Amino acid sequence: MSRTSKLKSPEEAFKVVKPGTILAMNSVHYNSLPMGAMRQLIRMGARDLTIIPTPSSGLAIDLLIAAGCVKKVFASYVGLEFLGLAPNYRRAAEQGTVEISDIDETSIVLGYRAAATGLPFALLPAFYKLTDLPRINPSVFREIKDPFTGSLCYAMPPLKPDVAVIHVPQCDEFGNARQLGGHHTENLIAKASDHVIITTDEIISYEETMADPVRTTVSGLLVDSVVKLPYGAHPGGCPARYNYDEEHLREYARLAREGKTGEYIAKYITGTKDQYEYLDLIGASRLMKLRIY
Repeated sequence: MSRTSKLKSPEEAFKVVKPGTILAMNSVHYNSLPMGAMRQLIRMGARDLTIIPTPSSGLAIDLLIAAGCVKKVFASYVGLEFLGLAPNYRRAAEQGTVEISDIDETSIVLGYRAAATGLPFALLPAFYKLTDLPRINPSVFREIKDPFTGSLCYAMPPLKPDVAVIHVPQCDEFGNARQLGGHHTENLIAKASDHVIITTDEIISYEETMADPVRTTVSGLLVDSVVKLPYGAHPGGCPARYNYDEEHLREYARLAREGKTGEYIAKYITGTKDQYEYLDLIGASRLMKLRIY
């Protein structure tokens, strides 16, 4: 049986992201950030997005907020790791320009799991009553009674993204994706989402995938589009491929703190037509210094 390639251009793949889309993405701090995808969404004028991130997120959301793309964020942590808080996220929360739904790490994972398995809600233990989460998010956390014991517990709705964007070091043209570092909910996010876009630094052959199938992190059965974006996590790092670009991250953090993220966007995003022009702007010598293989 012949297979159909899922390779697409960024423009074709990301046109599914409409105003109001619920968008998920992978990353753990600066690892495997789908930054090439986020830059493309900004170029394409994405608006009114609801973002469901991983439990530890930051730069991508902060940048999307600064570009005016975000309406709502479900988040347990949004920060710039060793560079402090995420300035645009914090300003948006303080000024009320973006709706923030505070949930914790466990809620994100269980919410994704409920969506991935088709459950009507996720269950959380009674000790959530000792936290502020039910009080500040009554639309997310609902007190219910355990039908078996009669004791208190909490329910929350599934976290079901319309579109997930997942960046990996390697993927074949049919969507079989490999995360070469630790696995951080990529497979769970893919199963929970209606539409999955893989961005990848390298396209490998299907024969290479089949030669070592246990290394596949996300099955191609779950994937709708594959987009080749070399250094697609930059200025973040990609496991077993390149480190994060600390100099670039510090430049972003400084401009964001000063309320000048627009200058960053004009230079690195709207001032470049695609990922390749962006990489030309960063420079080959600098990118090569980040490589770890």
